Amino acid sequence: MGNKPAKPKGKYLGKLLKKFPNMNFEELFNIYEDFQTQSRGTGRLSKSDFIKVYRRAFKGNSGAKTLAENIFQSFDTDNSGYVDFEEFLVGLSLTEASLGGSDRETKFKKLKWAFNVYDKDRSGTIDKQEMRSIVRAVSELAPDDSFLGNCSADDFADRLFNQVDANGDGDITFEEFRRAAEINETLIDLLLPAPASILDQQTIYC
Repeated sequence: MGNKPAKPKGKYLGKLLKKFPNMNFEELFNIYEDFQTQSRGTGRLSKSDFIKVYRRAFKGNSGAKTLAENIFQSFDTDNSGYVDFEEFLVGLSLTEASLGGSDRETKFKKLKWAFNVYDKDRSGTIDKQEMRSIVRAVSELAPDDSFLGNCSADDFADRLFNQVDANGDGDITFEEFRRAAEINETLIDLLLPAPASILDQQTIYC
């Protein structure tokens, strides 16, 4: 999917509206236009393009690169090395879906997406270093890092990791992640803002 060229707007957007009924045409069109601008009309973003969007939106903050790399990997569902517009919309719809207000299938997909963002090496589990990497990146990006309380980023990550690692074996499985995230959405909230807002910010800064 990720290596397909750009497609004409008309019928293409009409088909996408059926796949993403929670979006209206104007919203979809605006996201499409932003995406086309950032992809320079190719209809797909490479990993380096994706990282550039994040880095510029966050004014070169080093944490943006780490977060962007992990999110790119979760969006690139066919492992092509590119994220096309439909893959972007799938990822976007998951990041913006509320766990509490979602149906079972959407909730599962969002949890799986979030798990994959943390699981950078695609091992099927999250280790403590992967958790630390995300928390460090988010703490650097957040204008207000009060979510850390009196903890350092690593201490916060370790505390969160230990809460989720139910059996204490040093690895978080998807089932452990799912159970923890349904009780405490901090695991999901750390991965926001959603990429659509990043595209908007990048357009403004340009």
